[in-house]
Amino acid sequence: FGMLTENLLKGLHREVMVSKFLMPINTIRRVIVAVPPKAEYEAGFLKWVEHFCRLGSTLGCRVHFYANEETTAHLQGLVKAKYGQTLTDFSRLDDWGDLLILTGQVNFDHLLVIISARRGSISYDSSFEKLPAQISKYFANNSLIVLYPDQLGEPQDAVSFSNPRGNNESQHYEKVGKWFYKWFKKN
Repeated sequence: FGMLTENLLKGLHREVMVSKFLMPINTIRRVIVAVPPKAEYEAGFLKWVEHFCRLGSTLGCRVHFYANEETTAHLQGLVKAKYGQTLTDFSRLDDWGDLLILTGQVNFDHLLVIISARRGSISYDSSFEKLPAQISKYFANNSLIVLYPDQLGEPQDAVSFSNPRGNNESQHYEKVGKWFYKWFKKN
């Protein structure tokens, strides 16, 4: 989605939604939520499930979750316990690579929600790298939200496996500052 989104996701661990609405939200007739494997282990799981169950109840439309068997079991338990009034459906999406199967399920008056994940998080999948290209090619005529759930901890300032060079821009400013200082000192 570009450097702005990349830096935003690295810089904070709050929930981030990237959205595109082609029609007014109050005219949405169905919310289709694609959930990656292990999403139930993310810190923000309860929060985003609540968001879309409330949205479905407010709009009076059905919320249709697509997830693998284990994640579906967690979703069904949570929805039944806390959001029983929400009209929901659950379907299997066993392989996240099969996301394109949803092209036949999403109509112009549906909202497609893709639950994504930050690099290094438990539900991250390498296929998320292709997500922007797939969305622009296959879901260009659909309203959609790509959601990055809340994460625990502090933003990535340290070196990690997912960010081997670190994310500390101040070290670059210090190097440039020292270079300028030395250059002006010589002259």
